[in-house]
Amino acid sequence: MSRRTENGHRAGPRATIVVPTIREPGIRYFLERWEDEFTGHRVIVVEDNPEPTFKLPGWVEHYCWAHIDRALGDRAWIIPRRSDCVRSFGYYLAAQAPCDFVLTLDDDCYPEAGYQPSFLQLVQTALDTTWDDDRWWNTLDGPVIPRGYPYDIRKRKLRTAVHHGLWSNVADLDARTQLRLPDFRLEPATAVQRVPHGRFFPMCGMNLAFRPAMIPALYFLLMGRHRDGSPWPFDRFGDIWAGVIVKRIADHLGFAISSGAPSVLHSRASNPEVNLQKETPGYPVNEILWRRVDAIGLSAETVAGCYQQIAEALEMDGEYWRTLKHAMQTWASLFTSAARVESASVRPRLRVAGER
Repeated sequence: MSRRTENGHRAGPRATIVVPTIREPGIRYFLERWEDEFTGHRVIVVEDNPEPTFKLPGWVEHYCWAHIDRALGDRAWIIPRRSDCVRSFGYYLAAQAPCDFVLTLDDDCYPEAGYQPSFLQLVQTALDTTWDDDRWWNTLDGPVIPRGYPYDIRKRKLRTAVHHGLWSNVADLDARTQLRLPDFRLEPATAVQRVPHGRFFPMCGMNLAFRPAMIPALYFLLMGRHRDGSPWPFDRFGDIWAGVIVKRIADHLGFAISSGAPSVLHSRASNPEVNLQKETPGYPVNEILWRRVDAIGLSAETVAGCYQQIAEALEMDGEYWRTLKHAMQTWASLFTSAARVESASVRPRLRVAGER
């Protein structure tokens, strides 16, 4: 992706990159690997700790729980802690300043060798792709369309709103599959496909790009721990269930979601025994949640409006779901014009722990 012209002006799209982390060595190595690619773009690191515990280069915006609390006040509880879903705060910050797309990456994901042009340019190309409306199927193998195929569908093109990038080396598998296939590895992705209209997909947050307009629908749900330290009942499903919701909204509003290249090199397999413990409470829910979301009738014409409708109509019982629905409504309300906060008010000003 182009950086600057010879006279110093920016040329080409601008990305905002959001990365959650808790590991100083890991995030430092991540930034070293990506520095050339990220030059000239906005980079937000959300450290999953109460205060900053390490320093990062000056070209990185470094946030922590204290920034979340200061920026969101009595709404800060909607950002989970001790979970990669803390990255939602980075999405909130991304919405405060113009960018062409948001990219979120895990801190153990690195650029593949050999992608030409750059990784970010390939992401932009994926988001710029338009797709045929697939609600009607051409029964002929070729460019000729048979009688009866509506002409408005032939002409209609769907804009890509979310691109789900894949991974090489270590795949994003659930704990049961990790234990069954401990040595399973992937080659770099080479193709892009559209997720068909009316069908869901397992959305992973390790390599995910989206247009800023979709931020109200991309809240990664309450996982890990509450702001007060108490545990939420579920973990490792925040991105998956967010994907169910954003796909339902994209289908309703006429946007496309794609998946595939460019992939990232996922370097590290997480502990399957720990993952199994975290995932087990969510397995039964995962079998039914998508059906409940799919059954919700949508009439809103905006992303935030659709998200509010899903939060209100979702038929899931129990204290967690009542709390989550409130969190979802609160999240959507952050993106009304009256709720927007200038990014300068939450810029990092905190010292690293131990500094004077």
